[in-house]
Amino acid sequence: MKLVNINLLKHIEDFSKKRVSNMKRKMLENGIWEKPICIEENHFLILDGQHRYEVASELGLKYIPCEFFDYNDESLLVWSLRKECAVSKHQVIERALRGDIYPYKTAKHKFPQKVEKVKIPLEGLHAYSKTNEEDIIDYEPTCKAGTNENYNISCGTRV
Repeated sequence: MKLVNINLLKHIEDFSKKRVSNMKRKMLENGIWEKPICIEENHFLILDGQHRYEVASELGLKYIPCEFFDYNDESLLVWSLRKECAVSKHQVIERALRGDIYPYKTAKHKFPQKVEKVKIPLEGLHAYSKTNEEDIIDYEPTCKAGTNENYNISCGTRV
């Protein structure tokens, strides 16, 4: 997993403002980022996580947790949830790069491996925003979600 500068990322489809609002409220209540965004590694396209990206933007985060995937990997699948919209890897890239994103809930991906949930304190992500200038930062979470370990709230490390 890496922390990626939010300005590098690009939507591939629209999102629900209501869902962003609900997700933001939940994140602020918990103070935790729970799932990395899945991005296409060559073009920084958001394959899964449009709403989390928008929440991060509203919260003023500079970096967000991301897992990278390569569209050249044949085991990464994409299809359309809408009969009227054709979706392929090539079309996703072309449309996103020209700013012609798909409607909300159109493109669906199946990733070659499961993306593990994490527990990263939002305060820790804000701290990275203040101390780093790189576009991409290597980040290894010290704890996966579902465990009961305590955290150093400033950087997401175990206490």
